[in-house]
Amino acid sequence: MKKTVWLFLCLHSGLCLLAQQDLGIQNSNYAGIRGALLNPGSIADSRLKWDVNILSGDVVFANTFLYAPKSAVPFLGFKKVIEGSIHENLFDTHFDPQNPNKLYNLTLSTEILGPSFFVKVAKKHEIGLTIAARASGNVRNITGNVGQNAFDYFLNSNNWNTTFQDQSARVNAMAWLEYGLHYATVISDRGGNEIKGGISLNYLQGVGAIYAKNTNVTYKVVDTTAMVFSNTTLDYGRTDFDDLKNLHDRRHGHGFGADLGVTFLHFNTDEDKGKDNYLYRIGISLLDLGKINFNRNTGSYHLAAASAVFNNWHEASFTNNKQLDQTLSAVFYNGDSSHSQTGTSFHMAMPAALSIQADWHIDQHFFAALTIVKGFGHGDNVGVVSPDVYGLTPRYETQWFEVSLPMSLIYYNHWQSRMGVAVRIWYFFFGGDALGGLAKINNLQQADVYAGIHYFVLEKSKHTVNNF
Repeated sequence: MKKTVWLFLCLHSGLCLLAQQDLGIQNSNYAGIRGALLNPGSIADSRLKWDVNILSGDVVFANTFLYAPKSAVPFLGFKKVIEGSIHENLFDTHFDPQNPNKLYNLTLSTEILGPSFFVKVAKKHEIGLTIAARASGNVRNITGNVGQNAFDYFLNSNNWNTTFQDQSARVNAMAWLEYGLHYATVISDRGGNEIKGGISLNYLQGVGAIYAKNTNVTYKVVDTTAMVFSNTTLDYGRTDFDDLKNLHDRRHGHGFGADLGVTFLHFNTDEDKGKDNYLYRIGISLLDLGKINFNRNTGSYHLAAASAVFNNWHEASFTNNKQLDQTLSAVFYNGDSSHSQTGTSFHMAMPAALSIQADWHIDQHFFAALTIVKGFGHGDNVGVVSPDVYGLTPRYETQWFEVSLPMSLIYYNHWQSRMGVAVRIWYFFFGGDALGGLAKINNLQQADVYAGIHYFVLEKSKHTVNNF
C-alpha cells in the first residue's frame, strides 16, 4: 500500500526538486569548471591553465512541512538521516489541525558532476565540457491536510470523515542528463578594466518527469473502504517511472539548453592584471534556458468529476504507474479506465534564472562574494522553477587552502535563512550552505551539502598570487 500512496502523493501533493548554487565553492577563483555552472564567462583568463573535475556532487533538502528534532539527529548525522528517511521513523510534521489549509513548500535537489574539464586553447580563449546528472523541480502551496494525510498514508483516523480541500498545490519535477559544451573569452581588455564573456550549450536527455497543475480537489477519507471526491478537477502528467528499472528505457525525451554570462573586473593598476589581482569583480548570467520534450512512454491526464468514490482504496495494489492512471480514470469516469488520458507527450521548461555575482578583493587572501539568483516563473506552462537565493560569502583563499562562510536567504514562497562552511584542501573540497540542522543548532528541516575532487594546473604567471 505504501507504493500506492507515494504514487498518489507524487501525482497530487508531490515531492519537490530544486537546484542549488554551492555558494561556498562556485565563487572561488579556484572553482574551475564548476564556476562555469554559475557564470560561463568565469573560466576565461582564469588563474587555472586547465581544470578537471573528477567527481563532485551535492544534495539539498529544504521545506516548511517536515522536520527532525535536533535531539534525534547526531552531529553531522548523515547516516541517521538516511536510515530515518528509509525507515520513516525520524521526521515529524508541522501540520496544524486547527488550520488544515495552511500552505507549505518542499524542496529536494541532487546533482552529480562527472568527468568534466576546461582548458585554455589560445591566449584568453577557453573551452570546456561537462557531463552531469541533475534533478530539479518544485512543489508549491500544498495544503497541510494533503501533506499530513499522505504522511500518514491516509490511515490517521483523526482525519477521517472530514471534508478537506486543496485548490493551490502545483508540482513540477524532472531529472535529466546534461552534456554541456562551454566557451569563454576576454571580450575587452583596456586600462584597468577587463570584460569576459562565455556561453554554454547543453544537450539534455530527459530521464523522468512529473507535474500536477490546475488543482481543485475536495475529498474525504471515510475509512479504509472509501475515499470520496466532489467537485474535483486536476491535470497531471508523468513519464513511466517503471522504465527506470531498465537502463535502455531511461530516456524519455530530449531537449536543448543554454547559459550565458559576462564578467567585469576592475584592477588598481595594469600591472595587477598579470597577477589576476582584481579589486572587484561583477558578473551577470542567464542560466538554464531551454526545455525538454518528454515524448517516450509519457502521458498527460485530466481528472474531473462532480462526485466520485474510490472504494476499497486501502486494498488497491499497483505494480506500475499505468495501473494507477487507469484506476483513477475509472474512479472519476464511471469505470472508463482510459478516459482521463489527454496526450502522450509534454514539454517541461528548465529552471531558468538570472544570477548576479559580485566579488570584492578585500586583502591579499581575503574576499567577500555577493550572489543573487532570481528564478523565472513559467505562468500556466509546465516547468520547474529555481528558488530565489541571496547570499554573502566571506572567504580566505590561497592556492592550496581555502575556507568560506556562506550566509544566505532562500525564497520559494517562504523565506528561510541558512548558514554554512566550505573548505578546500589542495584538490578536495567539501562543505554546505545550510548546516544548522546537521550541526544540532536547530531542528533539521533543511540541509545543503556538497563535496568533490578536481585536479587543476595554474598559469605560471599567476602562481605567485595566493600561495599557501
